[in-house]
This record gives sequence, C-alpha cells and structure tokens, in this order.
Amino acid sequence: MLSTEFSASNDLIQAIDQLLLAGFTNLNHSHQTTLQRLTQVYQGTPFEAAMLSTVTDLSNGVFQPAAFVLLAVARAALQAAQHDQLSAQIRLQLGRPINDQPKSTAMALAATPPLLGSLQHWLTDLAVMGFSRLEPAMINAFTPTLAQLQTNPDYLRTSAILSGWLQELQLQPEQLPLFRWGDLWMRAMLSTLSISSTPPTQPVSGTLYPLGIEWRQHSTLVSLVVYAVLEADSKASLVTITQSAYKVAAIQQDQLWLLFPELSLLFDSLSSAKALILRDAPVLPTGQLLWDVQTTSLGAKYELLDIAERHFGLNPKQPLAQAQLAPEQRHPVHVAEPVVLSNYQLTQSTEACTITTAEHSFKLDLGFINGTEIDLAVLESAHRLFGMVRYDAGEWLLRPLSTSLKKGKPLFIGLENGKVFKKAPKNNAVGILKERASRLLREKS
Repeated sequence: MLSTEFSASNDLIQAIDQLLLAGFTNLNHSHQTTLQRLTQVYQGTPFEAAMLSTVTDLSNGVFQPAAFVLLAVARAALQAAQHDQLSAQIRLQLGRPINDQPKSTAMALAATPPLLGSLQHWLTDLAVMGFSRLEPAMINAFTPTLAQLQTNPDYLRTSAILSGWLQELQLQPEQLPLFRWGDLWMRAMLSTLSISSTPPTQPVSGTLYPLGIEWRQHSTLVSLVVYAVLEADSKASLVTITQSAYKVAAIQQDQLWLLFPELSLLFDSLSSAKALILRDAPVLPTGQLLWDVQTTSLGAKYELLDIAERHFGLNPKQPLAQAQLAPEQRHPVHVAEPVVLSNYQLTQSTEACTITTAEHSFKLDLGFINGTEIDLAVLESAHRLFGMVRYDAGEWLLRPLSTSLKKGKPLFIGLENGKVFKKAPKNNAVGILKERASRLLREKS
C-alpha cells in the first residue's frame, strides 16, 4: 500500500507532463495552477527562491533554458523521493535492511559545453511548442547535434537516451506515451548538468557466481545487466556487470550476443554452471564490476539457484546489502530487488499470471518473458527461480531471469541466442556491418 505522499507526488508529475504535452505557449488556468503547486511543494527547500523565479518567468512567457532545467530538476526530485519510498517498502516486505546511500558519481560542469547547450535549447523548444504540436522540421533539426554527441564517450548516456527517443518523436504515434516522453525529456535535460565520472576502482580477487541476465533494448541500443554474487576477502556481495552497444534494425534477437564478443567467457560460465575466478578485477564502489576478460578465468561448478537462494531467498541464510543508486539517478523504474522463490504456485487468469509462495504473491511481468527461454510452461515445471522484483506502472512485477532444467542445468534468458558464440551464422548482420565499416575506413585512409 503506497502512502498518500506518493500518490500526491504522482499527481504532480502527471500535471507537469501535461504542461509538456500542451506546450508553454498554450498554458490554461489548470496549467498555471500546476506551476503554483510547484512553488508550494518546494517552499522551505533550497529550491524555493529559484522555483519562485522560474514559475514567474514561465507564467509570463519568458522562456529560457535555465527555467526548463529547473523544471526537470524539480520533476526528478519528486521521482527520487518516490524511488526511496518504494525501495524501503519492498525491502521491508522481504525482510531486508534499508540501504545506505552512496555519494553521487556525477561531476558538475563549471560551464555548459556548446553541444550540451545546443541540447538544452532544443529541449526548451520542445517544451515551449508542446509534445502534441511538434513538427518534423523541429525534430529533425537536432539530428546533426546528436551525431556529434554519439562520437563523444563523455556523452554516451545522453546520446543513448536521445537516439531512441528521437526515433519515437519522428514517428509521432497517435497515442503519445506521455509519461515516458516526460521521463526522457527530463533525463536528457539533467544530463546537460554533469558528466558521468568513473570513480577509482578497487582491484578484487575472488570467485564470481553469475545468476542471470536482464536485457534492455530499443531500436538503436541494447544493454545487458548481469547479476552475480562475488565472494572475496571472506565476504559476499551483490555485483552487476553492464554492457551496452548501438545497433540497427537488421540485427535481430538471435545475433545480439555478437555485439558483445568480449562476453563469451561470461556466457560459458552461465551456460556450463562454472564460476569465474577473478584476479585483480576492477570493481566500482557502487558494486559494478568492470568486465575485463584478462582478469577472469573459468572455475569450478556451482549450483546457481543454491547460491542465489542463500542470499536472496525469502528467509536468506546470508542476506546481502544492495548498493543504492546515486541521488541523481534514482527513479521508480530503477527499484529492483533480487529474489529467489521456491515451491511456488503459478496461477493464470485472462488478465494476469501470479506466482505465489506461502509468504508472498507476485504478478509476473509477462511482457518481459514473452518469447524467452523462461516461458509459462517452464515456470510451471520448475520449482525454483531467480528474478528481480520491479515497480512498473503502479504495481510490483516479478521478472524471472533464471531457473534450472530437469537435469539441473541452468536455464537463463539469453541462453539460446548465446550459442552464436560457438557457431555464428554465415553472413550474419553484425559481421557484415563490421566488414562494411572497416572497408569504408580503409577507403577513407
């Protein structure tokens, strides 16, 4: 059950998105009321004076990027508070300690670089015009700037967000995904205030037990997040490995692994249920392992679900703390709790599918597992699973990531497609595109 404060902040976020939909040149009385609510919400906070000035400017038709930057910050602060409430709720429900907050990893910019300044002005123009009235010329005018952002590694996060969103904007669907577009507008604007700085890494030696992979993608980018338990220095911790790559529509699901050739050893580990031995592998303070195949080798066999249940069962023998996101990255969509369910019951209806144990009941994220190795038939026959509990569209959903076959072999999302490491199909799209890119570079040189 969510608090009244959560519902109130949700209402205000939706009202802000209505401003972005209508455009700031078309504010009516209801929109003006939303702006006044913002000044009330941030009374007595460090935002108070700046918010009052911003609302005054926007109400009077003075449209400067600085005002829209603050609007994005205000919206993000509301969602950060929601993230913390949700995280506390699910951890309390699962009997886990509340996380400590780490220091921010973002480095504030002393001045806005020209490329990011161009992005601020473009995002300001979108907000002034309104999502419902965008014209192709305004959208396409940003394409050259995006191409420059994509070539700069400091702006990888920014360009990844924009590459997918720009394509959505060009399509202009009849039913606008307003909340999503509001999120993307906000995140893109916030990305102009800082660049992601990598803090010093700590070399770690120990044993890594991969547990499952969560795939995320849109038409031009794919990312995978590997969840694993690291045993080092006589203690265990949850770590993640994240890899991302740009892609095109020609690269189909069965060839996505070919974008990550450096991960073949990681795939071997999961598919053969063999642990990985790390020697001075770089790990960030936030629990992110920076993948380096030179520091990694295959180890002994391990029971994936036994390891997972020891740390993430409903009554775990060795519960693990989970590193929290930096404040500027907190959003309800990032709330994720690893969990192992044993001896569960699967209940299907025309509207939903639910997994129930003696203590808890979770609604399955059917969209996430649709067409994957872990379908409903597999879940019905399995007796244990490892997955992530996430909050989406007002409800808690369970995303299964791995289970086991009858003979005890691990089954995880990405297993079938990962076989391309052993035998890539002839004339695969990734190989063709790489060869063509190489040829173009040779011709230019």
